[in-house]
Amino acid sequence: MKMRNKVISLMAVVALMLAMALPVFAVENGITPYYNNTASTEATFTIDENGLATIAFTCRGYRGTTSKIEVDTKIERQVGTSWVEVEGASWADESTLYYCSQSHSVELTQTGTYKATVTFTVTGSGGDADVITRELERTY
Repeated sequence: MKMRNKVISLMAVVALMLAMALPVFAVENGITPYYNNTASTEATFTIDENGLATIAFTCRGYRGTTSKIEVDTKIERQVGTSWVEVEGASWADESTLYYCSQSHSVELTQTGTYKATVTFTVTGSGGDADVITRELERTY
């Protein structure tokens, strides 16, 4: 009887560990998690040979569910082990539609490694607000 309890306990622990690993597997393999008010988000970050950095994003919610999309975007430059915001490279956009698409550009004055951070906050009748952050790095 004791051996049976140990086997059942071991199986329960294995099942719990698998359940915790599934979301990590999904994110690492490009499977998008389900959100309350957001159908999809996309962000791109490019730097051309002249130092023009461009962030473009798209956010799509659900018609009849999504009521507002707020998007905060910024570009930072790596200095040592820290990230320093690039002057004039932060933007805030807002839409009361269920869809939002925008791009912003800034000329970089120094070479180095840059990170673009795009944070989507999507509210609506689907439940709690979705807060989704995308970070993209490029070297110029």
